Amino acid sequence: MKYVIDLTKNNFDKIDFTEAKIIDFYCQHKLPSSLEFKVWGATLLLEPRWKHAESFDSSLPRAEDMYVAGMGVVKIDRLIGGNIEVYAYDNVKEDNLIKVAKNYDGSELVFRREWPINKTVDTDEYLWESVISWPYGFCNLRLLSDHGKVSFEFDSNDMVPVGNFILNPERYGFNANKLR
Repeated sequence: MKYVIDLTKNNFDKIDFTEAKIIDFYCQHKLPSSLEFKVWGATLLLEPRWKHAESFDSSLPRAEDMYVAGMGVVKIDRLIGGNIEVYAYDNVKEDNLIKVAKNYDGSELVFRREWPINKTVDTDEYLWESVISWPYGFCNLRLLSDHGKVSFEFDSNDMVPVGNFILNPERYGFNANKLR
């Protein structure tokens, strides 16, 4: 079953995208007025301890947070600006950790794009701090909207308890082979 969760304004805190991977983000020279991109994995904050838990669809579980171990789509409209920074990962692992790639002078290899705005008052800011698949690295994606709608659509068959994801991230996390 497909779910669409409204993430507009304060609802953005209903989902944690920290463990997500941005899969299909086309970084355009000029920011369009609306945008959608694919994300693998997001944590639905459903536990009763979250103040917003009762505002979720009643057919979603309430006892624990759920991880969406599959593809979802983020949609946002009325965009007016923002920026993206990607800290490119190196293909070398050290102590089982992925390292940020370095330039010849030792500085971090960072790709940046900014979409400047004229309006700075009364805008809605949305921030994703996640891994991005291309260019592969850690991504800060900040989008500004002029009271536009933001949503996250996913398939309920992809939901697993967060505890399952934490214990077995290789099984539930993103793997390009899962898309084939």
